[in-house]
Amino acid sequence: MVTRVLAKELRPTHIRVNAINPGMVETEGFKGRRHGGIRLPQASRGADSRSAASASPRDIATAAVFLASADSAWITGETLLVSGGMR
Repeated sequence: MVTRVLAKELRPTHIRVNAINPGMVETEGFKGRRHGGIRLPQASRGADSRSAASASPRDIATAAVFLASADSAWITGETLLVSGGMR
């Protein structure tokens, strides 16, 4: 809702407001968990086994670059789900 409200309020200034909702991303903490590093609750470990793949930070950055580009000029007030098809 914050994204939508801010987009509406900032529309007259031509400032676009969007959000990115990433899925599982292979960060240093994520890699550490796979190799016995960070201990997480059982529910979190199960999420890893359900996903066929996880995104790299570059995958999320590509979505951010798109939203910042002129190619997305008509997109505002949206949340872009970047999860490799996992919901």
